[in-house]
Amino acid sequence: MNITSMDITEKEFKKVLRGYSIEEVDEFLDKIAEQYEVLYKENLTNKEKLSSIQDKIEHYNKMENTIQNTLILAQNASEQARENAKKESELILKNANEAAQRIIDKAHSDVIQITDEFERMKQEFSKFRTKFRSFMESQLEMFDDMEKEFVKNYNIGYESSENVSEAVKSNEIREKGIEIIPEENSNSSLLTRDENLRSELYNNENELEEIKNFFVK
Repeated sequence: MNITSMDITEKEFKKVLRGYSIEEVDEFLDKIAEQYEVLYKENLTNKEKLSSIQDKIEHYNKMENTIQNTLILAQNASEQARENAKKESELILKNANEAAQRIIDKAHSDVIQITDEFERMKQEFSKFRTKFRSFMESQLEMFDDMEKEFVKNYNIGYESSENVSEAVKSNEIREKGIEIIPEENSNSSLLTRDENLRSELYNNENELEEIKNFFVK
């Protein structure tokens, strides 16, 4: 049972012989009641403060738990981000290595292809050089034959001076490999040689066309 200040003030005691002084007892009880009232109010105030403090402590505890959970989530997120970044960097590095290897392989293949093409061009050029040299030699040979024909039939390129002996002329003609034929056979010989020249020219034109085609390629 809780005692209030009013209970102390209204408390009555039995009167006995040789008891305490009523005035002193009442006065003491009044002081006790006053002090009790003060203590009671202070106790209520302290209870309210304690309740408020407890509420704040509970609030702070909740905040602490929230902060701790947030820190745990942040730590987990950081670890996850670090793991993802590591995986992504490994993937990027792997892709870069694969791309670099593909570039190296393609470059190696291109080098082989270019080398093969160069060797093929060397062979083509060797063939062309042989063919062109043969063509030029045939042209020179044809030109020499034509020159011989004209010299033989029309005496072009030689002086017919009275001071030059027939022996000297014969020697010069023999040096050039020219055969003197009778005049009556010269026309038929010319026709035959013209046909041969036309045939050689036709063949030379084909060779010239092949040479042109080589440069076009």
